[in-house]
Amino acid sequence: MPTNKPAPLPLEGVKVIELTHLIAGPYCGQLLAEEGAQVIKVEPPNGELSRHREPMRHAEGHSVSAHYGSLNRGKQNIALDLKNAEGMAILHQLFETADVFVTNMRASALERLGIHPTALRERFPRLVIVIISGFGMDDSGEFADRAGLAMVAEAMTGATGLTRDHAGNPVWCGFALGDILAGMTAHSSIVLALRNQERHGIGRLIDLSLVECTLPMVCVALARVQLADQALSEFAGSNDFHGVPYGAFPASDGYVNIGVNRDDFWRRLCVAMGRPELGSDTRYATYTEAFTRAHTRAEITAMLNVADVPVAGIQTMNEVITDDYMLKRGALCTVDDGIGGTMTLPADPARFDKRPGLAKVPRLGEHRDTVLTTELGLRPQDIARLEQAGAFGNARSAPVARSDAAFI
Repeated sequence: MPTNKPAPLPLEGVKVIELTHLIAGPYCGQLLAEEGAQVIKVEPPNGELSRHREPMRHAEGHSVSAHYGSLNRGKQNIALDLKNAEGMAILHQLFETADVFVTNMRASALERLGIHPTALRERFPRLVIVIISGFGMDDSGEFADRAGLAMVAEAMTGATGLTRDHAGNPVWCGFALGDILAGMTAHSSIVLALRNQERHGIGRLIDLSLVECTLPMVCVALARVQLADQALSEFAGSNDFHGVPYGAFPASDGYVNIGVNRDDFWRRLCVAMGRPELGSDTRYATYTEAFTRAHTRAEITAMLNVADVPVAGIQTMNEVITDDYMLKRGALCTVDDGIGGTMTLPADPARFDKRPGLAKVPRLGEHRDTVLTTELGLRPQDIARLEQAGAFGNARSAPVARSDAAFI
C-alpha cells in the first residue's frame, strides 16, 4: 500500500573514498552522493586545486570557490597529509570498510604515494577502484603518464573539429565537456560494478581515459565519414553536419540554434519565414540568416515553434539560472555554499529524493572528527595524537595553476 514515506536512496549504505580534484572525479563523487552514497572526500592539507580557483566568495573566516562549490556538495570532508605515515595509515584504514575508491590522480602520482590501483586491487579485492586519467593507466603506449585535459581529449576525438564557426574554423566548445563525460562514465561504471560486488563479493579496477569517454560523442560522425562520398567526408562547419540550415544564427538580440535535419522541417521553416516557395529550392537556404537577423530570439522561437521546427534561443549563464523551463522541471537546485551563502546549480536529473542537508558544500576538513570517530572508532585523544604526528598536515599556500597537469 502506498505511503508518504520517501523511498530510500538507491546507494544508501555504499561507502565511497574520493581522492580527486578539478572536475571529472569530483563530478562522479557528487552524483554518487546525490544518490545516497556516503562519500568521504580526502584532500591535501591546503585543499585540492579547485578550492583556490577564482571567483571566490569569502565569509565567516572561510571561503568557497565557484569551481569547487559546483562539484562537491553532499560529501564528508577530511584533510590528510598522505606523505605522512600516519596520514596514509588513516587512508588505508578507510579503505578497509569502503566499497568504492575513485580518483583522477595519475597512476605515477598514486604510485609515489604507495597507493597504485593495481596494488590496492590486490590488497582489497572487494573494492571497486576507478582511476580517471587523460589517456588511461594501461595500454596507452607513448601517451602513458602524459598530462591530459578535457580539451585535449576533445581535440583527439575530433569533437573540436565538428564544432566550427561559419567560416569553417574549429572552435573549442568553451567548457570541460570531456571531464563531465568522464565523470558520468565513471558513475555508471561504479553502479554496474557495485551490482557484481553485491552479488558475487568481487571488486573491479576500472581504468578510464578522458579520450575514450569523449569518443562516443562523435560516433555518428565516425560512421558518416566511412559511408559518405569523399566530398562529404571532409570536415565542414557544424552548420551542415546534419543538414542545412543547422546551427547557430544571429538574432537581433543574440543568437538562436535552429535544427533543420529533415526535408519537412525545411519546408516548415520556409513557411515560417514567409517564403514558402523556397521550400522546394535549397539554393536559398542562406536566406535563413537574413530572416533571423530581423527578429529577436523570442520572436524566432515563437514563429518556429508554431511551425514545429526545432529551435531555441542561445542563453547566457544568467538566463539559464532564471529560465522558466529549468525551474518548472526542477532542473536546478539551491546549494548551501558552506559559508552562509547559496548557489543555484544543476540538480541530479535522476530526481531521487534528497536527504536533509545533502545539498551543502563541505569546508576543508569539516568532517574530520566525525569520520575518524564514526568510521575508525578513534577517541579524541587518538585524534589529538595524530594531529601532533602531522597526519593532517599544516595548511600551506595555495598551489599555483601550473601544477594542475601533474595531477591529471
